[in-house]
Amino acid sequence: MNIYFLRHGQTEQNKNKTYYGRLDVKLNSTGIIQAEKAGEFFKNIELDKVFISEKTRTLQTAEIVLKGRETKLIKDRRINEIDFGVFEGKTYDEICKLYPEEVKLWEKEWERFCPMNGESYEMFYKRVKSFMEDIKKLDAENILVVAHGGVIRAVYSYILDENLRFYWKFSSRNGDISLIKYKYGDFFIDSIMHVD
Repeated sequence: MNIYFLRHGQTEQNKNKTYYGRLDVKLNSTGIIQAEKAGEFFKNIELDKVFISEKTRTLQTAEIVLKGRETKLIKDRRINEIDFGVFEGKTYDEICKLYPEEVKLWEKEWERFCPMNGESYEMFYKRVKSFMEDIKKLDAENILVVAHGGVIRAVYSYILDENLRFYWKFSSRNGDISLIKYKYGDFFIDSIMHVD
């Protein structure tokens, strides 16, 4: 089985380097171009299933990629980006100024720290892991998952060690395409491609 993970195209929040996951925002003009480039990559690949998060940015990306195809989009909340709670929509500098004590805790125990009204990386990882466990059970040749940078890093972590140890060892740029293969009862990372 081939599972293609596509990070949604750029948004203004990505461009401005703000922390956001729960915020529902649209692609900017660069993000639309990135999605169009990804569409070129997928134009000759027959996709059996397409999963997206509940966010507009993944929906827009998927619609551009699948332009003209009769493909059902399956929304799954488990592949929503991590919820940063009160940190949502703020830059790192703004978060440090507004929540200095919380930032100390965050830096000390980043896996377990949960911002107010948000979720911890451990909570986030558990739902992404649950999604991947269900992917194993599918009977399909090619699957596309349009998701978020944090989700894709969590997937890499799940494949490598089934915990968050490798979470910060990977980058995931807007528009990147990662091919994960599932063979002989195991996942492996086949390739990571930049669309630029």
